[in-house]
Amino acid sequence: MNNNSHGLLSVLCLAVLGVIGSPLAAQQVSPGGAAGAANAQSANHIDRTAYSADEVRVTTQTLADGTTITRKSLTKVYRDSQGRMRHEMFETQGQSGEPDNEPYIINIHDPVAGVGYSLNPRDHTAQRREYGSWTTSPGPHPVSGSANPAPERPPMPRPNVEYLGTQMIESLEAKGQRVTRIIPEGVEGNDRPMKITTETWVSVKGRIVLVSISSDPRRGETETRLTNLSLEEPPAELFQVTADYTVRELQPVSKPEAPSD
Repeated sequence: MNNNSHGLLSVLCLAVLGVIGSPLAAQQVSPGGAAGAANAQSANHIDRTAYSADEVRVTTQTLADGTTITRKSLTKVYRDSQGRMRHEMFETQGQSGEPDNEPYIINIHDPVAGVGYSLNPRDHTAQRREYGSWTTSPGPHPVSGSANPAPERPPMPRPNVEYLGTQMIESLEAKGQRVTRIIPEGVEGNDRPMKITTETWVSVKGRIVLVSISSDPRRGETETRLTNLSLEEPPAELFQVTADYTVRELQPVSKPEAPSD
């Protein structure tokens, strides 16, 4: 992965940091911003069970000619009892899936201070943003009476939710559910309906997503699973940027001026 790719990935990660963070990070966090600490204190009803784990994701895709492509990734995940999150993402080598010795990017999400960081360990640079400082620029206003209106899409049927009971995963009791969604014929140019299923297992304690399995004919099957789970409090320094990093502040996106009449 080249430097330009790392830079783009850092920006994208920061843009979603705190909302997504990681596929299995069940992070219910306060918005942060200038009132980040106060918001964190007001969210006492949220279970912030501390943990650390290895998040292993395996995607298997079968092509039309029968070729099978398997991709594996590793992310080390840390969460403290205040809701801070750290994700260390490792590149993996070929079919062996062996991870590199060091992560290629590290994301830190701090809802208490209301900030997020994206760190590049290879050149010791970091990007910082404050939550609530960015605004999304609205797209162009739709033109009424367009000569070529977009065709109406077929109605989407309601997803079916199936509860799977409980089981022990990583020594924790977990509740499971499976959601099945049908994309009707023609919605995406498909000549027949497509079925997409997502199965998740969430711990009763801490609301940690321990396993997620999705099956999508467009992308294959992806299984994401936490392993080596520990419920010990992670060291506080994991959620700080060390002095040997050069930190650059990401500038907020300015709101465009409203068009004059």
